[in-house]
Amino acid sequence: MANNRGASTIVDVAALAGVSRQTVTRALNDMVDVSASTKARVLAAADELNYRPNRHAQSMVQGRTTTIGLVLDDLSNPYFAELASALSRVAAERQWSVLLCDIGTDREKGRAQLASIVSRVDALALTGCRSDTLELLPASVLRQSTMGLPLLMLDGPDHERLDARIVLDVASGMTAALDHLVATGRRRIAFVDSDAGSPERRDIYDSYLEERGLDWGGRPHISADETVDGGMSAAERLMREAPDCDAVLVYNDVMAIGVLKTMRRLGYPVPQQVAVIGMDGLEVGRLVTPELTTLAIDKGAIAQASVALLEQVLTAGRPAMREVVIGLTLLVRESS
Repeated sequence: MANNRGASTIVDVAALAGVSRQTVTRALNDMVDVSASTKARVLAAADELNYRPNRHAQSMVQGRTTTIGLVLDDLSNPYFAELASALSRVAAERQWSVLLCDIGTDREKGRAQLASIVSRVDALALTGCRSDTLELLPASVLRQSTMGLPLLMLDGPDHERLDARIVLDVASGMTAALDHLVATGRRRIAFVDSDAGSPERRDIYDSYLEERGLDWGGRPHISADETVDGGMSAAERLMREAPDCDAVLVYNDVMAIGVLKTMRRLGYPVPQQVAVIGMDGLEVGRLVTPELTTLAIDKGAIAQASVALLEQVLTAGRPAMREVVIGLTLLVRESS
C-alpha cells in the first residue's frame, strides 16, 4: 500500500513485493543476481504503485551526467537548431547534457533511432513531432506506469503518457499579426500553411477572417513543405490564383523566405504591394531583404521551462505545473 504523504517510494514497493529495498533497486536496474520471478513481482508492485525511480538522484549517486534526449523531425530547419542550442545552454547550467535524435521522415528508421537512445537518457523532450511520433517509442516507454522515461512535449500533440507540455499561444500571436496587417490597410490576406502540420493555424486564420468580415472570394487554401522551396512554390500558386492578394501570413520563417524570393522574381514589391509575415523569429530573417516581419518564439524561454519541468519530474516524480504556455511576439520589420 502506498504511503499517504504523496508519491510512492522504494520502501512502498519493497513492502508490497515482500523484498528488501536493495532487491528492488537490483530488479529495477535489471541486474543479473535477481531471479525472474522476483523481478516480475517487483515490477508488478512498482506498476501498481505508479512508482518511478528517482533517475536524477541515481545520476548523482552513480557520478554520471543527467542527459535529456531531444527528439525532433528535422534538424535542418533552423528553428530546431536554435531550440537545440538554447536547450543545451540551459542544461549545461545544471551540468546536464543533451543528446539529439533527428528521426527524419522515414518512420521505421526513426523507430530504430528512438530505441537506440532510450537507455542512454534520463528523460525525453519531443519537439516538431507529428501526431504518431510517440507511437514510435518502445512499448516499455509508453506504458502508463510512471516507471517509464519522463516525457515532455514541446509544442506538439497531447498524449496521456506525457508528464508535461510546453504549449505555444499561437492564437494570440496570429491575431496580433493579422491585426497589424489590417491596421496597415491590408484586406486580401492569404495564409500559407504547412502540409504536414495540424489544422490549428489554418483554423485560427479562417476564424479571424470570418469574424471580422475579411473573407474574400477566390481565397486559395495553400499548403506546402516547410522549406524554402515549399514557400517558393506556394507563392507561385498564390499569385497565379489570387494576383490581387495584398498580404501573406506564412506558417514559418523558412517558408516565408521562399515567399519573399518568389515575390521578387515575379515582380511583386514587398511590402509596397504584398506584405509578408513569417513565424518563428529566426535570426536568418534579419539577413534577407527586406528583413522579415515575424512572430518570434522565445527559444530561451522554452528551454528554461523545459529544464525546470524535467527537473521537477526527475526529482519529485511529477511537475508542480504540468503545462507551461509561452506566447509569441510580433517583430515588425521591413516586409510588412
